[in-house]
Amino acid sequence: MIKVYFLGTGGGMPSKNRRLPAFLMKREGFSALFDCGEGTQYTFTEYGLSSVSLDLIGITHMHGDHVLGLIGLIESMGMLDRKKPLNIMGPKRLKEFLYASFEMSHFRPKFELRFIDEYKGNGIRVKKFETCHTVTSQGYILEEEEKVNLDVDRLKAIGVNDWNVLRKIKGGEDVTYEGRILHHEDYIIKRSGSKVVYTGDTRPCENTVNASKGAALLIHDSTFLDEPSALTYGHSNVSEAATIAQQSNVNLLALTHISARYPEPEPLIQAAKKIFPRVTLPNDLSFINVE
Repeated sequence: MIKVYFLGTGGGMPSKNRRLPAFLMKREGFSALFDCGEGTQYTFTEYGLSSVSLDLIGITHMHGDHVLGLIGLIESMGMLDRKKPLNIMGPKRLKEFLYASFEMSHFRPKFELRFIDEYKGNGIRVKKFETCHTVTSQGYILEEEEKVNLDVDRLKAIGVNDWNVLRKIKGGEDVTYEGRILHHEDYIIKRSGSKVVYTGDTRPCENTVNASKGAALLIHDSTFLDEPSALTYGHSNVSEAATIAQQSNVNLLALTHISARYPEPEPLIQAAKKIFPRVTLPNDLSFINVE
């Protein structure tokens, strides 16, 4: 199960109801933060969340509302005596931005920063995909590895109870048992792991459709209700986010990056539901369990 915390669901600048973009995704043995708007570390502290345990931080683009909280967060990790390396994904200039900020603020992390293009470990894979904003931007696919289980009932039906045999079959070996060859592929049940996609800021984009196909959860830019300026500023209207969700056949669409001009969520939710029924507009500090 992946637990997705919506730490900040606003955009541009914080409002009374919504903080700047930040999304924490946790699975047993793994923790990742996607985008880090100003004040994100305060949210971690206020609600008892651990930044020191983060394995990965992914930044979608270099606009301030998505990245200006990162310097302080990393500095606080240093003060908390973090030891393990921190994996970072983001635009090419992110590394330059961080080290220039460290230099100017007389800080140097005592733990390793690893700038990577893809993450794989702890049963999780994280990949980037190009999105369609006004600057270089990328979204993220977080996906559990394929789950492999034995068809225990079928094996018991033919009298196989030996745990050594079961272990070998699950490990991909063919086994001879009581004079019979058991082909492992006949007794394995494979199930795709859960998949979460986060777009960051973007216009409706074919890349997002392709990246999101079959996702359990799509977190999509939904800055405006119905504004022509969405095109000018490289954002999406809620109806456009809903159309992407429909085309991608996702299980659930979460609207985010909500403009401060919309204090009430219901008009945005209803507009999206006219196109795609499985919609939510999370409040800050809410969470969704993805199974």
